[in-house]
Amino acid sequence: MDANTYQAILFHPDGDFVTDFRNRETKQEVWDEINDMGSRWIFYPISFVATDKTIVDAPEGFEFFKGKRIKTVSRILAKFTEELCEAINKDYPVHHIDFEFAY
Repeated sequence: MDANTYQAILFHPDGDFVTDFRNRETKQEVWDEINDMGSRWIFYPISFVATDKTIVDAPEGFEFFKGKRIKTVSRILAKFTEELCEAINKDYPVHHIDFEFAY
């Protein structure tokens, strides 16, 4: 992937992830495609915009992950799987989860 391009990183709450919408020129292009992807998965993934190795944009509640490496985010999310699933299933905000604690 070109260093000046962006992609979507779609995380499962257990830290597993896939990439999609690769080689886009702007972060907004990636967000537009994420917003239009519909429900292709059994659940809605936690979506970020990234370069080849680094998170560059995050949804509300996950801003702490901006600037972090993808592997680091995967590791941190895996530590908070139970809390994330509870928040997602009960439609709670994730602001109360102290991700920095795991960093």
